Amino acid sequence: MSNPQLIHRANENSSLYNTIKARNSKQNVYDYATQGESNICPVARSKIVVNPTTSMNADGNQTVKFQLPNFGLLEDMYLQTKFNQGDTNDDSGAKDCFLTDMAGAFAFTRVRITYQGNTLWECTPEWAVVSQYTRATKEKSLLLDNMLGSAIVGASADAEASIEGRKAMASVFGGQTLSCPLKAWFTESLGKAWDLYSLSSNAFVEVDYRAILDLHGKAETPADRITYNDAQLLCYVAELGGNELASYQARNYAPGSVSSQIGFTTTLFSESIAAANLVQTTDSSTLGNKIKVQSISGLVRRLYVFATDDTDRAHTTAKAYMKTVDLAEVVFSANNQTIYELKNCGCGVDNVSNSLTAGAGYQTDYAVECMRNNLPMACNTAVGSDTYKLYDPAVDKTFGTTSGDEFSPSHVKVINFGYNPDDVGSADGSLSFSQLGNPEISVKFSAGANGSNDHTVHVVAEVLVINTYNTSSTGQINFKMITE
Repeated sequence: MSNPQLIHRANENSSLYNTIKARNSKQNVYDYATQGESNICPVARSKIVVNPTTSMNADGNQTVKFQLPNFGLLEDMYLQTKFNQGDTNDDSGAKDCFLTDMAGAFAFTRVRITYQGNTLWECTPEWAVVSQYTRATKEKSLLLDNMLGSAIVGASADAEASIEGRKAMASVFGGQTLSCPLKAWFTESLGKAWDLYSLSSNAFVEVDYRAILDLHGKAETPADRITYNDAQLLCYVAELGGNELASYQARNYAPGSVSSQIGFTTTLFSESIAAANLVQTTDSSTLGNKIKVQSISGLVRRLYVFATDDTDRAHTTAKAYMKTVDLAEVVFSANNQTIYELKNCGCGVDNVSNSLTAGAGYQTDYAVECMRNNLPMACNTAVGSDTYKLYDPAVDKTFGTTSGDEFSPSHVKVINFGYNPDDVGSADGSLSFSQLGNPEISVKFSAGANGSNDHTVHVVAEVLVINTYNTSSTGQINFKMITE
């Protein structure tokens, strides 16, 4: 960050920022944690499968609702979507069918956690993908590939034994079940678990599912296509013993008191840039494409910036929703001042064919940024079936793609105000966008971008909030979320 004065001034004028500094923190849910060891006694951790309260349409294009349990401390949550078997794909391509890459995430357009009619947290598939892969090691990124359905399409074949990748997933008897992690504010840390015991009514998870045709990579005929089968929510909760629960509630919910937890939610902003206006590193202009981001407000802890080719992402044809294009420069500014800049942040040599006479050279700035921020960018070099390509850091335009060979996590540029990327809901650094004038992001595309196509720049923000537990004089608890 290059403008601490502006950051401090914006935060000092933020009422939410000052509330977080002065808040009465909710005590650790178990109260046994100490530095060096944890002694968590009367607790039972379990997995609860939550079925939807609404039936699943085979064709999708609907909102599916789940009612969360009214007990326990919610620690983690995964959305599982089940698909029926498509065509067997064993006819040399005449009956090909398969889902899009990462269909486990892109089956939906938005997920919300609601309580008493208010949205407490929401995310898009873009956030679910970029937030997890940028934090992932190679091993964890392969787990994500498996869960989300990121795999090669696979060649057409007459023999069933020769089918692989997403065609094999689509062909298998019993269909496929894909899983998407929903890493809301209550995940990753014991002290942040969401106390479902204290809620006076049930909370819900609402999932806006896409139309199934928007999720097909290919289906030769309507009879060959895959359809939705069902969905379920996997909830991981901790349940306290009777005496322990009573003691915990007495500590945190004394009559007439207010306790709170820091949480977060997410916002996605996308803006298309016409091909004629696309600024690449080969252009003589020193200014990049400017994108105004006033629609993002609140205390922002982290921004993810990435770009896609509109032709790749078109939902009527390619449907490659996360086929990314590299960015060579990202600059965030406000009040006519630069706040954060990532120069020379493209991967590898930007233009190998012309690098002897032009270009910015071989740069390592972004690798330093990843190392400094502890964001390994899912260095997964798995491409193809059971093969690993050798990585050439000078020539390769990525630190590795996911197994579907479309999404490159290193194409996501992270503007990081917080410290620990694995801590999803702490006030360890933020910037109040609500106190900024004319916030905008300027980007330059790498020389590898197709200058004949329109492109879209996506900005995903993680925004801090406060979740409060207000206990009345009679002992009734009112839970609500406070935003800026």
